[in-house]
Amino acid sequence: MKIIAHRGASSDAPENTLAAFQKAIDHGADSIELDVRLTKDGVPVICHDATIKRTSDGTAAIHEANLSELKQCDFGSWFDPSFAGEEIPTLDETLRLVKDTDMDLNIEVKNSPIIHVGIEQKMIDLVHKYGMQDRVLFSSFDHQCLKRIHLLDARVKIGFILHMNLVHLFDYIKNSGIEAYSIHPHHFYTTKGMVSEAHACGIKVYPYTIDDMELAEQYLAKGVDGVITNKPLLFKSSSGFSLI
Repeated sequence: MKIIAHRGASSDAPENTLAAFQKAIDHGADSIELDVRLTKDGVPVICHDATIKRTSDGTAAIHEANLSELKQCDFGSWFDPSFAGEEIPTLDETLRLVKDTDMDLNIEVKNSPIIHVGIEQKMIDLVHKYGMQDRVLFSSFDHQCLKRIHLLDARVKIGFILHMNLVHLFDYIKNSGIEAYSIHPHHFYTTKGMVSEAHACGIKVYPYTIDDMELAEQYLAKGVDGVITNKPLLFKSSSGFSLI
């Protein structure tokens, strides 16, 4: 059962920061899920929202600010004063942090409210720079982006994030022309039948976002391959969870 730390160990550190990623490593998570956007000067950085208003003392939109401007903002104090001065991480810095660990990465591409032109090649180049092709999964709600990634490098793992309960889901995936490694449905759409059909197609299932042990056990019983959670330590420290 794979424990995927959502935006890092985001219940214990400010989300999508190196501090949160380090805590995920320390807590024994199997993978880190993170969100990538492109700055005005074309640098892939880690941030969930289109702007930095919620997670820093700044207000800029990522795509309208250069990296140097974003690096001047405090991405930690909003969470707790002990994280004051935490910077927005680049994808390069994140890959450097995890490359010598056993950690996998789930890189979610955030292509809203604008499409980040060229982001796919930049991410693939960085992943190859650190030799992490086998440890990285690219996912997105933007399935056109996933198609572009697949066309650039058919060897990389692709995960379809699903925010709706699609009819004929696996026909849709098959018709996309992408060899899907995984699907990431919202947990309340994840049924035992969906899991069985995914497995019959050779596709893994990682529902999001599950922070409750009782709820997680229900999905384990359905046969999911892992959970995306803000609380990796909760699951890694539970012998009951690991024995299910």
